[in-house]
Amino acid sequence: MNEHSTNKASGLGGRLPLLPPDALDEAQRALHDRLQATRARNAEEAGYTAALPDGRFIGPFNALLRTPHIARPLLEWAQALTRAGIPADVREVVILTVAAHWRADYALYAHTAAAEKAGLPGLAIASLLHGEAPRGLRPDADLAHRLATALVRDHRVQDDLYDEAAAAFGTNTLIALVNLVGQYLNTSALLACFQVPAPSSDRTEAPAA
Repeated sequence: MNEHSTNKASGLGGRLPLLPPDALDEAQRALHDRLQATRARNAEEAGYTAALPDGRFIGPFNALLRTPHIARPLLEWAQALTRAGIPADVREVVILTVAAHWRADYALYAHTAAAEKAGLPGLAIASLLHGEAPRGLRPDADLAHRLATALVRDHRVQDDLYDEAAAAFGTNTLIALVNLVGQYLNTSALLACFQVPAPSSDRTEAPAA
């Protein structure tokens, strides 16, 4: 059966079956190994799941494995943003703000864990998950939330907000923050199109045949 023959989401892959490692071609295998060494390890450290014990990837990675020629430059983009020096709490506030506007369940699941690791207050995380203005954030993190909201919801940044952000972050970090918003717009679109869920106690995935 062609994997596009139905649009009904089922299992942790949503509309796309999870790819077992033994079904990957050479380029996909190289990408899989790279993801295991980076994203799966980072996920484990942060307390969420990116790959199942049998090596199948979930979240956006299952879709990206199908197109290594697209995934590789996206990973380079992501790594460049990781090296941009954005503080961890600011980064996670931006990601949760974008993901909440898209209701991107897997991104919200993964970055709730990452936000907790970054030290965001629990009440602030809960507000972000519901698309509400958070309280108890550092000033820079609060400013990043307002900036991300302006871009994702309003599609414009008013002069006073721009001046505040440019003064607080500087031009280079502000460019990195805008790119971070763009990265998670991309991720959220993947998750939405393929109806990728978050892992939960009532959703199980059988081992690969």
